[in-house]
Amino acid sequence: MRTKLTFVICGWVVCLSAGCTHMFESRVVQAFAESVKAHDVARLKTETSAEFEEKAVKGDNTFRALSMLDLPEGLPKVVSVKPIKDEESKKVVAKRVVATIGKEKKKIVFRLSQDEKTGRWVVDDLFLSREDYEENRSVATRLSVLLALNESLDAWKAGNRDAILAVATVEFRESLAHLTPAQLAQFAKKCTSEMADETRILPDPRIGEETSELRVSKSQGELILKFRRDGIHWRLDDLALESRRSGEDIASARQVAGAMSAALTFDSAYRSADKRTLQQVCARPFFDGCLASADLRLVRLPEAAPGLEGFDVKLEENTATFVVPAGGEVLKISMTRQKQEELHAAPRFLVDEVTIYDLSSTQDKRLSSLFTAHATMENFAAALANRKIELLKTNATHDFNQRVWNKTREADFDGLPMTGSAPGKPRIVQTRFQGSLTEILVEQGETPLTYVLREETGRMLVDDVLAPAPGWPESMKLTAEILLPVLNFTRSLADWGVSHLDRELEAVRASASADFSKFAWNHLDVLTDLEPSPVTFFKAPLSAISIAGDRADIVFGSSRHGARFSIVKESGAFKIDDVTLVAGPLEDEQIALKRTIRMQLARGDGR
Repeated sequence: MRTKLTFVICGWVVCLSAGCTHMFESRVVQAFAESVKAHDVARLKTETSAEFEEKAVKGDNTFRALSMLDLPEGLPKVVSVKPIKDEESKKVVAKRVVATIGKEKKKIVFRLSQDEKTGRWVVDDLFLSREDYEENRSVATRLSVLLALNESLDAWKAGNRDAILAVATVEFRESLAHLTPAQLAQFAKKCTSEMADETRILPDPRIGEETSELRVSKSQGELILKFRRDGIHWRLDDLALESRRSGEDIASARQVAGAMSAALTFDSAYRSADKRTLQQVCARPFFDGCLASADLRLVRLPEAAPGLEGFDVKLEENTATFVVPAGGEVLKISMTRQKQEELHAAPRFLVDEVTIYDLSSTQDKRLSSLFTAHATMENFAAALANRKIELLKTNATHDFNQRVWNKTREADFDGLPMTGSAPGKPRIVQTRFQGSLTEILVEQGETPLTYVLREETGRMLVDDVLAPAPGWPESMKLTAEILLPVLNFTRSLADWGVSHLDRELEAVRASASADFSKFAWNHLDVLTDLEPSPVTFFKAPLSAISIAGDRADIVFGSSRHGARFSIVKESGAFKIDDVTLVAGPLEDEQIALKRTIRMQLARGDGR
C-alpha cells in the first residue's frame, strides 16, 4: 500500500512538474501573441529578445508589417518544448517551443531565449512552420525585410530625396545622389504611380540570408523591390517595374539612375562648356573625335523642363538611352555601361552619342555628325582653296561628286566662280539645321559663304556651297554643273583647232546636245574655218546665267563682245545646244554656230 501511494505521489509530482513547465512556456508565447493582437509596442519589446527588437520592432510599423504576414489568429497552445543546450557547458541557452494556433491547429515554432539583464525567458524568434524552422526562415527576418519594404515604398511614393537615399544601399544611393530633388521625385513618381494605398505583396517572396526580392502589385503591373542585408537591417538595393502598358517597363532603377546621372552630368557640362567633366563622362572616341576640339556654343542642346517631365530611360543589354522632350525637339543621350569592377558596385555609364530629334521635320541630328560636319567643311574649304579635286570628292556627297567633281579638271577652277575662295580656315558664324541638312555660315575672305552638308553613309558631307552672286545662282553645285560643259567645250574646241586630234573632237561632241551634234559636230573632221575664230570670243568673263526649267542661257562678256551659250538638259546632264558669238549689238554682228556650221555643211565647206 505504501509503495503504491508513493508511486502515485511521485507520478503526480512528475506530472505537475511537466505541466508547470508547459504552462511557463505557454505564458511566454501567449504574452507575445497578446502584445501583437493589442498592437502594444511596449509590451512587445518586453516579451521579445533584444535581437528580435532591434531586427523587427519599429513602433507601429511593426504591426503594419505583421499584417502582411499570413499569421494564424488565436492564442498559441504549447504542445512540445525542447531545451537547447550549450555543447560545452550543457546549460540550457534556448528552447524550441511548438504550439498550435486556431481551429486548424496550425503549428508554429517559437525559439525562446533568456534575457541577459532580467533573466526572463522571452521570444527570440518564431517560424510559421517546421520547414521554416529547419531552413531558418524566421519571422523576425521577414519582418525586417517587410519593414524595409514599407519604409522604401513610403519614401518613393512621397518622392522625398533624403528619405529615398536613407533607405538605399550605399551603391544604390551613389547612383541616385546625382539627381536633383525634382529629378528624383519625378523618377520616383514614374516608378510608384498607380499603386494602391494598401501594399499587396504577390506570392512567392524570395527572402534569403543576404538578399531578398518582393513583388508588389500595381494597377497596371508589378513593382519588384530588391533588398540587401546591411548588418541586421535591410536596405533597398534596386527596384524594377514590369508594366502591362507597352514602353513603361523599368528593368533596373539602379541602372536607370546611373544612366540618368551620366546623362544629366553630360547635359550640365556641355551647357557650361566644361570639357574636363565631359572627358570624364564621355566615351573616349566620342570625346576625342567630336567634342575635344569643337566649339560647343555652335550647337545648342534643347532645354528640357526642370522636372524632366515626360523623360524616359531605355535599357538594353549594356546600353542605355535617356530621352526627354523639350518643346518641339527631343533630346536623346545614348550611353554604354562600363564593365563592373566590384560586386554590387554602382553602374557606370559613358555617353557615346547625343541626338537632337526635330519633331517638325522628323529628322535626327547627331552631335557627332554635326561637329564632324565642321571638320568636313574645313577640309572641303582647304581642298577648294588648294584645288585638290580628290580631297573635294572625299568630303562631298555622291550627288555633288556626280554632278560636279567627277567632271572637273584642275584647269576648270579658273572658269568656275566661287571656287577661288580665300585661303585660311573659315570662321564659323552660325550652324543651322534644315531637316536632313545642316547649314554652316562662315566668313571666308570678303564673301560670306554657307556650306550645306547632308548626312550620307554615317558622315556629314558637303552637298553645296552657297554665296551671294550678282548674275548667276548662289548654288556652287548648280552653277558649276551648268558651266562645266561650257568649259570643257571651249577648251576642247581650242585644243582641236591646234592639235586636230580625235579625242578633242569627241570631247566637243560629248559637251554638245544631240541636236547640236547632229547638225554640226558629227559631220566635222576638222575645225571649220570661221571668221572670226570662236575661241577669241570665249575668253570674255562670265556675265550672267539664267535658268528656266531644263534650259539655261550663259552670257560671257558684253553686248559688244563675248558669247552666249544655250544649254539644255539631256538624260540628266546639261549640254550645249547652241553658241552665239557676239561681235556687236546688232543682229548681223551675232553668229549662231549651229546655223552657221549647218549652212557651211550644206555648201560643202565642212570637210
